[in-house]
Amino acid sequence: MEEKVIKRLNRLKKTGVMKDYAIGGAHAVAYYLEPVKTLDLDIFVFAESDQDFYIFRTYIKKAGFRMRGTHVIIDDMPVHFLRGSLHPFINEAVRKAKRIRVKSIPTKVLTAEYLVVSLLMAFRLKDKMVIPDLLELVDMERLRTIIERFSDEETPLDQRLQRILESI
Repeated sequence: MEEKVIKRLNRLKKTGVMKDYAIGGAHAVAYYLEPVKTLDLDIFVFAESDQDFYIFRTYIKKAGFRMRGTHVIIDDMPVHFLRGSLHPFINEAVRKAKRIRVKSIPTKVLTAEYLVVSLLMAFRLKDKMVIPDLLELVDMERLRTIIERFSDEETPLDQRLQRILESI
């Protein structure tokens, strides 16, 4: 992961353009497990309202960052920002994220439990493949509590976890 990108994200946070953030997706998986191939960086952004995220996106555009589809290009790396106003899970995941350092640069990464839940939400083949390994690192009681709060008919996280557990 590019240290330059983390430095830029930290500056955005320091200047108040973004309240807080945490690394998710494949880079978070790579923090806990073996590195995996990925073409982008998933950043969970704390945003209490769509207006918060609108301010952030407006700044990004005015600052001259290039856009490619849903990604913002920061130092040649496509960054996908997932806003907290989209789903309460995102803000909670950012608040509970683990403080880490990437080559001495402070940042945050989703905890293993919140990372598993985010992968259960997406539930793509590549997500299903890494969840069993991540389950070895989680506090199952904490994971089930998070799943209970965010599982619903549209996204039956509890059923998805059960399918994974039955397959291992």
